[in-house]
Amino acid sequence: MNPLSRVSRGVRCRVANYLRHVICGLEIQTYDVKGCAIELHVGSEIEAYRASTYTTKEPETLEWIEQYIGPNDVFYDVGADIGLYSLFAAKWLGGQCKVYALEPEAMNYAQLSRNIFLNGLSGIVVPCCVAVTDGLCFDHFYLNPHNFETMVRGHSLVSGSALHSFGTPEDYRGEPFRSFHTQGVVGVSLDYLWQGWGLPFPNHVKIDVDGLEEKIVAGAELTLKDPRLKSILIEISGDAKGRSIIRTLLGAGFREVEEFANSPSSRSRALLMKAVRTTSSFDLPNMLDMAPVEGAYSAGYCGG
Repeated sequence: MNPLSRVSRGVRCRVANYLRHVICGLEIQTYDVKGCAIELHVGSEIEAYRASTYTTKEPETLEWIEQYIGPNDVFYDVGADIGLYSLFAAKWLGGQCKVYALEPEAMNYAQLSRNIFLNGLSGIVVPCCVAVTDGLCFDHFYLNPHNFETMVRGHSLVSGSALHSFGTPEDYRGEPFRSFHTQGVVGVSLDYLWQGWGLPFPNHVKIDVDGLEEKIVAGAELTLKDPRLKSILIEISGDAKGRSIIRTLLGAGFREVEEFANSPSSRSRALLMKAVRTTSSFDLPNMLDMAPVEGAYSAGYCGG
């Protein structure tokens, strides 16, 4: 090979590497979230939207983390997506906690792992590529082409997406969709995570899975009854489903946190805290008659 050609190729490689470094650097943005500096790799329109609305899209989730998750607590983030709330919990507590960020979608999981590493939280926030359901299984994970309102349309594999489905190609309203890509994913129940696989028992659980929450609650019977579980923040899709889930949680000894009920920023958030004792003044029939917001159940709950 001509020496000049060899030098020219080497220069081209160095320039290409430099440009890749600059481009990647532009994709890494730092956000101030309630005084915590959090770095995010922003590689899609959806991620840009999530990052720009970090403190405004779900302020009640950030508030729940601030108020209820304490030093040395274990937090299961079910449906972690790219890790916004897992990262905030770990940063807010100065790393004095353990977070298991559970996210089955491949692109989200990769970006979740990258964001954990960017923030120096490896080992504190543990990314887990599994779907939480009602038992240990292997099934298909169906990607919804209408995966984040109007931001991504058609056949696009991008990080930050949502509204996918495990086990059957149906959205959170129970309506079928034509999946544009299918993954094989291991499913596991909340009970089996700590009983079978030996993860530390969760003190707090956030569930945001766009339709699978009923199965997740069904697979958490022992977890819900255990007094070590202090709070649950759950998004519930569908009125009938919401009634069933809320009855199960109330029966396990949880009660409403009033200040989190019907948050204007959330279509279907319910915060429940473990009750120390039964509260006779809690009016279950009236609570269940609360009007849902377009196909989603909205309520909030706390322990005395």
